[in-house]
Amino acid sequence: MANISMQHVVKVYSDGFRAVDDISLEVADGEFVILVGPSGCGKSTLLRMIVGLEDITEGDMMIDGERVNDVAPRDRNLAMVFQNYALYPHLSVFENIAFPLRLRKELSDEEIRAKVEEAAETLELTDHLDRKPANLSGGQRQRVAMGRAIVRDARVFLFDEPLSNLDAKLRGQMRTEILRLQRKLGTTTVYVTHDQTEAMTLGDRVALLKKGRIQQVGTPRELYDHPDNMFVAGFIGSPPMNFVPGSVRDGRLELPFVTIDLDDELRGRIGDRPLVMVGIRPEKFDDVNLVDPSHKDEGVTFTAQVDVVEWLGNEQYAYIPFESSDEMVKSLDELERELDSERMRNQLVVALSPESLIGNHSEATIWFHPEHLHVFDPETGENLTNSRAATV
Repeated sequence: MANISMQHVVKVYSDGFRAVDDISLEVADGEFVILVGPSGCGKSTLLRMIVGLEDITEGDMMIDGERVNDVAPRDRNLAMVFQNYALYPHLSVFENIAFPLRLRKELSDEEIRAKVEEAAETLELTDHLDRKPANLSGGQRQRVAMGRAIVRDARVFLFDEPLSNLDAKLRGQMRTEILRLQRKLGTTTVYVTHDQTEAMTLGDRVALLKKGRIQQVGTPRELYDHPDNMFVAGFIGSPPMNFVPGSVRDGRLELPFVTIDLDDELRGRIGDRPLVMVGIRPEKFDDVNLVDPSHKDEGVTFTAQVDVVEWLGNEQYAYIPFESSDEMVKSLDELERELDSERMRNQLVVALSPESLIGNHSEATIWFHPEHLHVFDPETGENLTNSRAATV
């Protein structure tokens, strides 16, 4: 096992494009760290810089205190699992797993067999060792690729979107297998994905990237509960956080559907900003008829016309349109492009219990607690609240 230290790492291509822009990140020995972000954010490039497949333009890549900028990939003793599995179609499962061991020419056939069989048992591939990759399912192929990484006794496991070619059900199963394997082996792991569900369920810590820069690093819960900016808030969570325009007047926060008194702390954080962007997650709302009466007075209620309700069995989503200023629409348009999302414009998404009787094109009374509001600077995107509470 090993620790990784990235110190002001930069990658600039020959055309001047900065794929990785001054990233510093520490990965502890045995830690499982996720690099997540939209397509083109630099996460795969950063992973390839760790393994040595991409040159480093500036900065230092350190593994166990050793600078490896100029160390060849084969000499770093890192194992990478690729998105497309990278299996040899003419070799059996056994030989695919054994391939890196045969390259080293240090082990006897008996030692190789023992290592391969041990890895196969761990990954439940023992009954498939004589089969060719073409005769395996997608999940089995991915496990063969993982087995090839395991037998190397590598210092670090590197995963580059390993589940993106699998269907939704199989992705869920493989997430569990990867997490269980990493916990069993205790190997330092860096995992790249664009899927925030994978990021939230797998990692000890998550590093969210945008345009080659890290936006926030922390546990999944920290990114969810305390996003540093609007980009983090909008990327983490499904459905994404609602963003609505807010006007600040006489110590009160006026939203399109309700007005809330601000406490002194938040009033000081907002300062003289006349306009803010307010975020609240869909699951923080509730049908007022289902709220515990002893807590109802602690929150805020508003009545609105529901456009559409999506019923999903274990939950349902109500879509409530609202008006927004041209300035706020422009801000949301830009965020939508960054997040590749079209669901946050001029509508409130409310997650409801399946017991709620709110229906399509109906009037509904919605409840929420103001402490769940996040207030953002619409120009910088900075979170001015970070989960501090407002008062009604």
